[in-house]
Amino acid sequence: MIKPFAVLAALGALVFAVSDAHAGGSLKDEPAAPIAQAGRCMGGNFSGAYMGVHLGGGSARTHESLPDAEGVPPLNDNDRSFTIGEHSGYNVQCGRVVFGIESEFNYFGTDLKTGVAGDGCGGSCYLAAGSSMNFFGTVRGRLGIVRDENLLIFATAGLAYAKVKHSFATNIGPDSIELDSAFSQSNTDYQFGWTAGGGFEFMRDGNWSLRGDALYVDLGSDTRNYTLDTCGADCSTRVKFDDSFWVVRLGLTYHFGRREAEVVPLK
Repeated sequence: MIKPFAVLAALGALVFAVSDAHAGGSLKDEPAAPIAQAGRCMGGNFSGAYMGVHLGGGSARTHESLPDAEGVPPLNDNDRSFTIGEHSGYNVQCGRVVFGIESEFNYFGTDLKTGVAGDGCGGSCYLAAGSSMNFFGTVRGRLGIVRDENLLIFATAGLAYAKVKHSFATNIGPDSIELDSAFSQSNTDYQFGWTAGGGFEFMRDGNWSLRGDALYVDLGSDTRNYTLDTCGADCSTRVKFDDSFWVVRLGLTYHFGRREAEVVPLK
């Protein structure tokens, strides 16, 4: 499996190589633009409001456990999907330090299903659980360092949310064939959790920048209670769902009213 931060590190190394070549004069033998004096928030290449789009992919994981079902092991499944979305935010640049806030909204379609044979409710059953979602969003803080005027390396963390559908069924065969006394129920609700990651942003021409980032999202736990009339007896059971995923994206960002850093005259 490709690790998200390994991909991001490779992309970041490429950008560093380009920026080093620029700084060394191999690409352009011209002086770099001056940056705002350290400790003073006078603007800079990354200051102000921005908006953009991104495209990438990721992998989701669901973990379900049945505390009330004896002898039933935890259920796990993974699914991969592409993601596309938009991001917007606002930065404040103080010298080489950039801090700000960013929100995003993304399509990310995953459908995870798994099952196991077990004993419960007075008889033998096939237990199945599933978790699916179509979109997620985040609201995050960002903190970064500017290198060579046009390259921003940042870390980010904050709130994540998604609308997730959880389902549970019993006496449903491995091939989704309903057996006698089948029980099936699903619940759709918003889940909230946390996210953390990092990335880079490279200012190109004018107000446009290229970016790459990776995020890990943990949506926490959701415990559901089910009353079953199946497997030969009435009984209640609990199912605990734990959902998480990661995404890696490349994007394009437009910076509104980009302000150049104030030139500090030499004395």
